[in-house]
Amino acid sequence: MLYERKQLKELYQIKHRNDDSGVNYDYENNIFNKSLSPYIFKNDLMNSFIQKLQPLTSILFDHMNLIKNWKNYNVDKYFYKHKG
Repeated sequence: MLYERKQLKELYQIKHRNDDSGVNYDYENNIFNKSLSPYIFKNDLMNSFIQKLQPLTSILFDHMNLIKNWKNYNVDKYFYKHKG
């Protein structure tokens, strides 16, 4: 996700080590696995193509956070862990 990628991995882990981990859905790794038919993944070529598309699709979802956080100056513009 964009919020996690914009800083160093170690620094992100230190800042957020006490956060709740199971609250949000992992779009980057599961968006197509949960929404498409398992029959599509049987073809190796199609499976590798879909696996490469998953990060790009997650970026599309992350850009909606920019719109949600546009007027909220208290949080980072890439923040995605909203409660509602």
